[in-house]
Amino acid sequence: MERGFKFHEHTADITIECWAPTLEEAFEQAALASFEVILDTTTVRPNESVEISVEGIDMKELLVEWVGRLISLIDIDSQFYSRFKVHEISAVSAGYHLKGSAFGEQIDLQRHDTRTEVKAMTYADMRIDRSPERTSLWFTLDL
Repeated sequence: MERGFKFHEHTADITIECWAPTLEEAFEQAALASFEVILDTTTVRPNESVEISVEGIDMKELLVEWVGRLISLIDIDSQFYSRFKVHEISAVSAGYHLKGSAFGEQIDLQRHDTRTEVKAMTYADMRIDRSPERTSLWFTLDL
């Protein structure tokens, strides 16, 4: 089954639609698409990994927490990422828990082809559509 993403122009923001066979892979596509807004991810070597653990009261908040954490790590760790792996999404008493990894390297503006800064992930126009063979996510990034 194919996976991917595409961008939909929005006033001062960008809306992203992404899809994959599973929820976990769709979350990986959401992370990759978000970083493609920021820079050309093919210029980032996935040499170092960072473990990510986030929780949300529902799937929408989980998606916001996942992408938001990854974007915040650009400033916290001075790294860009180009590969993402969601190890598991599980139900917990407070909602949902995601365990994943991001792979990248220290920011090198000589090599990394940057595009635009992303301020935040938003709930605007957010949709999560799941079927047995495909999960689609729609969300908007504040630029």
